[in-house]
Amino acid sequence: MVAVRLDKILINGIIITLEESQPKAEALAIKDGKIVALGTNEKILNMNHGGEVIDLKGKTVVPGFSDAHVHLIGTGLNMLGIRLNDADSLEEVLARIRNKAKAQKPGELILASGLDTNRFKEERLPTREELDDVAPHNPVFINRVDSHSCVINTKMMELIKVPLDLEGVEKDTYGLPSGFMRKAANSYVRNRVLNIIPEEMRIRAAHMAAEAAVKVGITTIHALEGGQLFNDKDVEVLLKVKNELPVHVVIWHQTMEIEKVKKTGLPRIGGCIILDGSFTSRTAALFEDYSDDPGNNGVLYYDQETVNQFVEEAYRAELQVSVHVLGERAIEQILTAHELAQKKYPRSDARHRLEHFELPTKEQIKRAVNLGIILSMQPAFEYYWGGSGMYGHRLGQARALRSNPFCSIVRAGGIIAGGSDSDVTPMNPLVGIQGAMTHSNPEERLDALEALKLFTINPAYSVFEEKERGTIKVGKYADLTILDQNPLTTKPEEIDQIQVEMTIVEGKIVFEKE
Repeated sequence: MVAVRLDKILINGIIITLEESQPKAEALAIKDGKIVALGTNEKILNMNHGGEVIDLKGKTVVPGFSDAHVHLIGTGLNMLGIRLNDADSLEEVLARIRNKAKAQKPGELILASGLDTNRFKEERLPTREELDDVAPHNPVFINRVDSHSCVINTKMMELIKVPLDLEGVEKDTYGLPSGFMRKAANSYVRNRVLNIIPEEMRIRAAHMAAEAAVKVGITTIHALEGGQLFNDKDVEVLLKVKNELPVHVVIWHQTMEIEKVKKTGLPRIGGCIILDGSFTSRTAALFEDYSDDPGNNGVLYYDQETVNQFVEEAYRAELQVSVHVLGERAIEQILTAHELAQKKYPRSDARHRLEHFELPTKEQIKRAVNLGIILSMQPAFEYYWGGSGMYGHRLGQARALRSNPFCSIVRAGGIIAGGSDSDVTPMNPLVGIQGAMTHSNPEERLDALEALKLFTINPAYSVFEEKERGTIKVGKYADLTILDQNPLTTKPEEIDQIQVEMTIVEGKIVFEKE
């Protein structure tokens, strides 16, 4: 055996490679950020390593987790603000805003996120007047959990000059703005609020979100930045600082402006280009009405011609393209656009993506697979809201059972890239894996191996990085996640209890559990 000076060796582990030629190993060696040897303890120990020896003591190593759908700077900004994800009542929300206002100077922004009225006994949002009462001297912005609606107070309305005739400015019984913003009003408010945030705060946000990611075993983030629900300044900042972060970052620029993306040199465009809304806000575009809101079947934000033109221009520019689609009507719109563009500018391996793809018909699944489209989905949605939860209320039981049809897609030959849509749900691939394995419909549950691929090799494949990342193989980057239990043998309902012990990115330990 040739003597090699190594940086690290890992021994005494259960190494799940996701490579068919060598599915398991007990040790590996790392040099210059890459895996240079893989095999038995004896084989690796006999190499002249000269570097750090990490005894795994029976722990499990999997390919570093990827999260294929994160709004990275938005996630970090929310971490810097008030977190409402665990607030169980309207009273608690108002108390947190009041306490923040007392601690801040008059005029300083108060940003809050994660508002989920499904947790409240009141089942309603705070009003503009209630926010005025608890924060009379500060502009307040509360982001709802799905980012497709928000609530603001009078000071914020005045600061960003919200046009009262804008679609989605909800009115109270007196015809005055209630503070609740949906549809176009939500995009207007979010973009302007995010526009006034200083660059220094954005940089702090990027670092904070990346540090949170490595703690849950994430080594690669697909950062969907800019655009309607966020701000293009996020893209500018992330391009500056991404190499300083402890994770590998792939950037999607959420814009429909082809030339803007070409100037940055990015090979992909889109992400959350929102063709429809969300189930939470009852704005996802469905074939049939919402079960809890008769007469409403959601919203399409663009006409077919506009979608066709955008997709065609992306094809012509040879850019990889992705958009946000939840309901059947939005899915129909984007599949039609892809089919037309593919006829004009055929490409055999473009790997375009659809974000969410939550309620497709069987025919739409077949069409997406035939087009070679990658489905970027969020199994944690099933974990938090599936079955008789929010999905059941909004969609009714029959449609809830066919939402997020993971197994149907895989059986049809489709590829699913798993993500969190952070900050809609927290970054946590293990929760996503459990969600994919415990779908409320047993026929849509994935086995452990397929579920693991959703957060490893599949995201890498979706952005043409499968030769560098996504599996444990000699020659690939040493992106590794060390777990205290084996996800392939843990009960599906206990996957979320697995602990991340260590995260390694390109051979460097970026997180180690104390």
